[in-house]
Amino acid sequence: MIDRLKKAFRSGSSGDWPKTESRRLRFGALSRRRRRRRLFGVVVVLLASVASALYALGYVSGGGWDLSGASRGEPSTSSRGASGGSQPIPELPDDPAAVAYGLVASELPGIGSESIQAVYQSTLDPSWASVHIAAPEEDSVYVFFLQREDNSWKARTSIRADEPENPEYEKTLLDEVPKDLVESIYPKNLATDAAGLLTELEKPGPLPTIEPPEAPPPDPVTDDVPESERERVDEGLEEVQQAIEDYEGIAGVYVRDPNGGYGYGVRPDELFFSASVAKLPIMVAVYRRIDEGAFALSDSFETESEDWAGGAGWLQWDPAGKSHTVEDYLWMMMTQSDNVATNALTRLVGGPKYVNEVARSMGAPNTVLHQKVTSERAAVLSLDNQTTPRDMATMLDKISTGTAASPESCQDMVDLMHQNHLESWLKDGLPKGTEAANKAGWLYRVYNEIAIVDHEDRPYVVAIFSKNGPEDPEEAKPLLKDISKAVWQAQNS
Repeated sequence: MIDRLKKAFRSGSSGDWPKTESRRLRFGALSRRRRRRRLFGVVVVLLASVASALYALGYVSGGGWDLSGASRGEPSTSSRGASGGSQPIPELPDDPAAVAYGLVASELPGIGSESIQAVYQSTLDPSWASVHIAAPEEDSVYVFFLQREDNSWKARTSIRADEPENPEYEKTLLDEVPKDLVESIYPKNLATDAAGLLTELEKPGPLPTIEPPEAPPPDPVTDDVPESERERVDEGLEEVQQAIEDYEGIAGVYVRDPNGGYGYGVRPDELFFSASVAKLPIMVAVYRRIDEGAFALSDSFETESEDWAGGAGWLQWDPAGKSHTVEDYLWMMMTQSDNVATNALTRLVGGPKYVNEVARSMGAPNTVLHQKVTSERAAVLSLDNQTTPRDMATMLDKISTGTAASPESCQDMVDLMHQNHLESWLKDGLPKGTEAANKAGWLYRVYNEIAIVDHEDRPYVVAIFSKNGPEDPEEAKPLLKDISKAVWQAQNS
């Protein structure tokens, strides 16, 4: 099946599947919002729930990633500003609601103590609690899951509860959370008594006002750009800066010129949700294990229940236990952005801890894999997979120069990324016929893309990230296209 898809996809005669997948990626965020605004009858909701359960059969019932913080790192007690600084969170009561409030209010505007809707303590495991917080100007709720440890409450994970028709999508992030807390996310949509068994705690009293960090101004940044290249780089950065200033949300970009050994960008060290761009360091981790002799591209292994995730890719429709080669998993991850393949490979190499070690070894200290790669994201950035434009461009630079792994493996990685023919807004900003090895990543109001761009004289790598952007992906398209075009001109004028 996968061999047939590869051949068809490469020849351009792939039928409807890749086209359908590309369209699904393009309009996924918008359609999800539209679904939430429709008025479904009880019968329709039940049918949707049954269908979703059948699709997820064989996956969602078992396994899990470690949410203890040992492999992921604890969330910071201060909110990191875009420029690398931090804003201290005022001392809050040792209360799960107060801890969750401190995290969300330090990252997002519009959150007040009145936003806290409910606080539950698990009956199955009283060391766990959940806090429901109303999302400002959204049809969703932020749900934080906290665990009592060392006499204090610590946030382990969070979700944006925005899939009441498909709750299994969000459950995939909560393997270690007690069942009664998980099933209380959408109590009206679930045929369960678990929500009634929960202990509802009192909400905290008045909480201090916490100002969220503001993004730094989109000032150009240049690193070791020689004087002979300065004029064209500065001209390109002016256009990049304008595109970012005109954007509804927050955006950043960083470019590396491997031959010249210099870089430039705007907000290169701002933290962003990595979305599916997180698959880049996972790919490097796989090839490093291959270089070590841990396994080969031709080796096969089965998917497990813990690998399941909604979103891109067709493996989500297969039951757990199907076997594929490492090579096929890599192809699905990097060319079709398959989330199940991604999580299976992460498990194979040793989990997120190893992937994070690989990222750090490549000079990307702010790239962290906190949770499984899915179509969902955490309520706040501090509990989600994260990276910076500089980190991603640095890792791309090492792949393009053959130093991220063995030279042979690096060339395989570049070749694999060249096979990605899903819709690319970054490529839309390049002259027709320009080759680019790219990877995009989209989530709700998050639009990212990275690429190794071929050019005889000045090849370069570029990483474009955004957050808090428009709901409609089409409104974000000009940002990536215009930045890509401006960078090309900066490299080739």
